[in-house]
Amino acid sequence: MKLKQIFIFLGLILILASCKSSLSEGEAKDLSAIIAKIEIQQNLADRNDNSVIVSLYDTDNNRIANKNIIIKANNVVLDTVETTSLYYTKSNFYRKENILVGDNYKFEITLTDNKTYLLGSVKPITEIDDKNIKLNETGDFEKDFVMNWHDLKEMNQLSISKSVLLKSSTRLEMTYPYEDTQLRKIGGDGKYVLPKSAYINSKRILSGVEFKFIALKLGDISKELAKGSEIKISGAVDKYVNFDEESMITWKGDNMQVKK
Repeated sequence: MKLKQIFIFLGLILILASCKSSLSEGEAKDLSAIIAKIEIQQNLADRNDNSVIVSLYDTDNNRIANKNIIIKANNVVLDTVETTSLYYTKSNFYRKENILVGDNYKFEITLTDNKTYLLGSVKPITEIDDKNIKLNETGDFEKDFVMNWHDLKEMNQLSISKSVLLKSSTRLEMTYPYEDTQLRKIGGDGKYVLPKSAYINSKRILSGVEFKFIALKLGDISKELAKGSEIKISGAVDKYVNFDEESMITWKGDNMQVKK
């Protein structure tokens, strides 16, 4: 190995080693030295169908991997998941699925001195019926697309992703990229309209639209934790609308022609 390569390799090792928290070994007794990131993914049709992940960091944002730290959610001990990354550096997080939940999720941590502290709590997202989203799943190039929804409770975001067929495509190579995703703020009742004039432009033809209705909220995190700690819960409902873009084109040799 050349001298320059050796220095680069040693530099990488030093950088990676510096990312290991001193709280990963020995004692971790001070809650104020810990940043806790708690994320919950919930099925919006069933609050007990969920996934919980907790990650711990020190105040330098180095991940804490201490096997003597225990975390519970609603009195259930979370599993410790250990991962090995580049150059065999190890990190871990805490995970559990299908936590039974009533009025809220309550997270607790037991540090290496066997003292237990509250990390935070958050209420589950109110369950919904996705039949309250009204749309035609097959688009019509002759009509505006209209989607209505009602009683979606805590929904507050709508993600919109459009797949398109590029007019520069050839018979042998049809190109279907995604346009930039749009994110809109919404309420529990609303309406979305995509006018037919937006289906086709000088560069592309609409192929499909993916809608993701998102509910996202923050919970109450312990003030004893270090700055940057948070607890959040989210859930989503996906809907897809397909457009028959190939019905709108013909071919002249290898060149695409759009029907009028």
